[in-house]
Amino acid sequence: MAKVSFDVALFPAEPADETLRLAKLAEKLGYDGVWVGDSHIIWREMYVLLGAIASQTQRVKLGSGVTHPLVRHLSLTASSFVTLSELSGGRMRIGIGIGASGPINIGVKRAERKELGEAVSHLKALIKGEPVNLDGKEMRLMFADHGTVPVFMAASTSGTRDLAAAVADGVIHGGREDLLQQWVSAFRQSVGECRREPRSVPVVSWVPCCVSRDAKAAKESVKPHIARSGWTSFLKMVSEGKPVAEEDRLAAERIGREYDFSHHMSREHSHLVPERWVDLFSAAGSPEQVKTRIDQIIQCGVDVVTIVPYGDKESIIKLFAKTVIG
Repeated sequence: MAKVSFDVALFPAEPADETLRLAKLAEKLGYDGVWVGDSHIIWREMYVLLGAIASQTQRVKLGSGVTHPLVRHLSLTASSFVTLSELSGGRMRIGIGIGASGPINIGVKRAERKELGEAVSHLKALIKGEPVNLDGKEMRLMFADHGTVPVFMAASTSGTRDLAAAVADGVIHGGREDLLQQWVSAFRQSVGECRREPRSVPVVSWVPCCVSRDAKAAKESVKPHIARSGWTSFLKMVSEGKPVAEEDRLAAERIGREYDFSHHMSREHSHLVPERWVDLFSAAGSPEQVKTRIDQIIQCGVDVVTIVPYGDKESIIKLFAKTVIG
């Protein structure tokens, strides 16, 4: 079995120096990468944090987790990541998706699938210093030196999964863990159908995580993330005509009515999450329970396991490193 990497995703709700401290801790404890969330109205600014982290770490790969094509002009995204790549010694990755709280909280529409695919192509060209036509104007990144920054696409539907297989350098999965093996298999097949080597496009599995001796408290801690994941997952299954238990459909519809993106992935939504969703969408519980869950995720064939810590982030990052990374 190929070696699996372990990353941490930090949603920077805390003061900036705390996010920087946690990123440095992750590198010290042996994690392979750090992703920083991009939702600038509710969280600290991603580019500032990535610059600080890049300048104070030496080894970990860094990336946006995830940015979006319509909130920030693509020329700005390309310029920022080429600059960050210089600063970090080539350790950057762009994580990009259709967007959620980022665009919604400033009244910008979320990207459509076609727009997302075009954005990936434009970013790759800009980063290489090639000319592109954006908003009716031809432009290029004048200081780009024809290097590359890998672009990872967040994919929550079969359509975006297949799009990532065709145009992205990696894919980020954040859905149901019990369907992960099926999802990875479908993705590898789609990559092959695009005349690419099926294993050449890495799969990153994002997993909301809480490790604690108090397993019940740990499971409660990850519910803010699961509120969003469960709502998205089950309603998409309904729209695709797939069978969904009535209790899951009703819970997802209620979350859709009550979810507040100004409190994206926060505890205000925990009471909306059915208990049984916790095991479907997360790795939460005692150290032994979390290790078992992560082992199951690895067996599904992913290349990178990225934990999104909820609760005492420092404690979780430390316990996960001790229990899983070793």
